[in-house]
Amino acid sequence: MPDAEALVRLLTGIGVFLVIGLLFYALIVLIARTLHRFMPAISPPRDPAMDALRTRLATGEIDEVEFERLRSILQSR
Repeated sequence: MPDAEALVRLLTGIGVFLVIGLLFYALIVLIARTLHRFMPAISPPRDPAMDALRTRLATGEIDEVEFERLRSILQSR
């Protein structure tokens, strides 16, 4: 049976190990959050043809039926 001093050393070692692990985890989380803050948001690529089609619909150059017809053509290519 281990004596009291050995038990105290064992528990101290486990405690130090846990504290170092928690500090390492906190450091990783801090680095990840900092990097995420400075990274630009990734947006889906824009389709200039669909943008032009939406503009034509918004300005009244085409109606909704024509918009849907042209949109389906653009999406099929």
